[in-house]
Parts: sequence; C-alpha cells; structure tokens
Amino acid sequence: MTPSVTSTSEGQKTQGQAGTTAAQNGDALVRLVNVDSRGSGVDIVWGDKKFFSGVAYKSTTPYKEAPRGTVQFKLRAAGGTEDLSAGHVELLPGRHYTLVAFPDQKGGTRLEILSDKLGLLDLGEARVRLINATTDVDDLDLFLAGTKNRILHGADSGRTAIMSFADMMAGTVEIRSPSRPAPTLLAKLDVEADRLYTFIVVGSAGALDVVQTVDRTGP
Repeated sequence: MTPSVTSTSEGQKTQGQAGTTAAQNGDALVRLVNVDSRGSGVDIVWGDKKFFSGVAYKSTTPYKEAPRGTVQFKLRAAGGTEDLSAGHVELLPGRHYTLVAFPDQKGGTRLEILSDKLGLLDLGEARVRLINATTDVDDLDLFLAGTKNRILHGADSGRTAIMSFADMMAGTVEIRSPSRPAPTLLAKLDVEADRLYTFIVVGSAGALDVVQTVDRTGP
C-alpha cells in the first residue's frame, strides 16, 4: 500500500507512512484535529511526553507512528500542565486513528478518539463521516445536494462524536437540518471517488463552518 495522503479544507496537505509499513513495524498511525476555537491551541500528552504540541484551531497534524498497545492520551491547553480531558484506546498495528479536540457545552474541552476506515472502496465510491463540533446546533445531517436523500445522521451538539461511516457514489453533498436549507459554507461540498471525507461542523448557529479532511483510501 502507498503512503497515506491527507488534504484539508484549511489548505494543509500531508503524507504519512503506509498502513502496511506501519503494521510491519508494529505501529499504529495517529493524528490530531483541533476544532476548539478557544485558547491558543492544544497539546496531546502520552505518558510524560508530548505527542502533539501547539496544534491550532482548525489544524490537522500528519499521521504519526505510535507503538501498538492500550494507551491513554491526555489533552491539555498548549503549554499547560492541567489535563482537560483524556481518552483510552487500544492501538492496533497498521490502523489509523484520529484524535479530535472538541468544545463542550459547559465551556470545557473534551477529547474523542476515532478509528479511521481507510480500506478499499467499490469503483466510483467515496466514504464519508459527519461530526457535530458545535455547542448550540442540533439535528445536522449529510444529504446528497439538492435532494431529500440523507446519507448520514449527525450527532447533536455536546454529544459524543458520531463514529459511523457511509459509502456513497462520488458527487456533491450538503450539511443541514432536514427542514432548513444548508448554510453557504456547508453546501455544495464535492466528494470524489476513492477518498474518505471527514466533515466536522464548527462554530455557532449564526456562523457555521466545516473543517474537512480528505484521505486517500486503498492502495
């Protein structure tokens, strides 16, 4: 398998080690997305060492190798010493994982750990995932643009991230409530074949935006 390639809506593009290579080395691959607008960034601490440092709002790190095993990741404000949130996960060789720093409705920050699904797709298909990282907007779903065809139901604000995926034919999608038109920045989102799209809705009711990562799937 070729190296993983990730591009984001914020203009970042990174290349990471292939999953098969990581598996041969006994490693998993882990990255961090920060969608908490408060503060000057976040750190991830593993044991007594920083695993990711100073990751700014809307930024996505490259995948980084991590040894297999059950680990605890701790989320802290950039340069801080207090744990804001923590999460346990069993890292399996060759697998990809995304850590997400979310705002919560009580003014804090929480950490979610998502297992990515970068396996092969059928010809012409893409894989999509929708996450609600707002603090005051519920009932956001992913639709095929201009239709009532719902592809994914999103989580309400303040709840645990939706970790499910859906496979779809390449096309154009929009994120909206079933009864409302899509906000401008959440409409007409192009989805290409052989890619995994993670759409993370951020902001508040009057100013919604979407942070997306696009990962190449398969060989």
